[in-house]
Amino acid sequence: MSSIKDSSPAHWEAYWNAAGGRRAAVSGDAPGDLFDETWRRFLTAALAERGPAPSLLDLACGAGVLLDRALETVAAFPDLQARFIGLDYAVSAAAAVARKPAPERASVAGVAASAAALPFEDGAFGIVVSQFGVEYARMEAFSEAARVLAPGGVMQLVIHYKGGGIDMECSENVRVLQGVLRSGLFEIAAEAVRGPDHDGAIAKLKSVFAELRPLLDGDRVAAKEMLARLLGDVSQLVSRRQAYDPREAEGWCAAMRGEVALYEGRMRAMTESALDSAGIEAARERLAAQGATAPAPEALTPKGKALPAAWLLKAERSS
Repeated sequence: MSSIKDSSPAHWEAYWNAAGGRRAAVSGDAPGDLFDETWRRFLTAALAERGPAPSLLDLACGAGVLLDRALETVAAFPDLQARFIGLDYAVSAAAAVARKPAPERASVAGVAASAAALPFEDGAFGIVVSQFGVEYARMEAFSEAARVLAPGGVMQLVIHYKGGGIDMECSENVRVLQGVLRSGLFEIAAEAVRGPDHDGAIAKLKSVFAELRPLLDGDRVAAKEMLARLLGDVSQLVSRRQAYDPREAEGWCAAMRGEVALYEGRMRAMTESALDSAGIEAARERLAAQGATAPAPEALTPKGKALPAAWLLKAERSS
């Protein structure tokens, strides 16, 4: 059985390459309204104060949610000639951003590159932003973000909070998805379809089902919903195996295992990138070393929630 651990960005490339991209990579604890309001306040002030031709860089932009907010905001300033760039390691994300329609006197471009090695000159941008992105490229990305911030420029970063609501959801998703991958569910289902020992494979599959069902217990998260669907689909596939072409059925099993592996990779990347208090202090030190002053960060906690969702880290460079 292949290893769960992967060493490529394929899990994000596939994610952003899906039709239309995605708004969030987790389900229940992604407090979009809180983030949207936080960004609208920041962008309104930042664009109004950066002169007639503001430039904005969105690091690890994904589908460009922050760029959408920036485009909405700049529309209220008809005299500004704004330049927006979305940078992401995934080529598909950068390409999607480049296709965004821009209002007159504004431009949008997408750049495929690592946030840890930005292809821009020092002080190239008056505004630098990121939402759940810059931390994936580790501490080097904070140094780079500050390096490309212009004198008088401002920065705002929303960062995964270690032990917060989103991090806890991602960790539970990882636990469930790794259990599915280790169980051999898809390999045994393929064996049951192609034979010749259908009975033996089906007996093994029943054992796997018994092993996986307890993973459905506890708080509802997206991976548990996925597992429930998969158990139903595999059960139908095997019980009606004579109705399917064995090669197509085996192909489906392989595709589903691949999808689960990609999902596990995304969730694990999110948990591994989350910063605790020591991590956020290290990020502030990286910013300061490049001349960007960052006051103590704020913990963003959605209304009605006990756990924070994210760090809100702001910085500015003196003129």
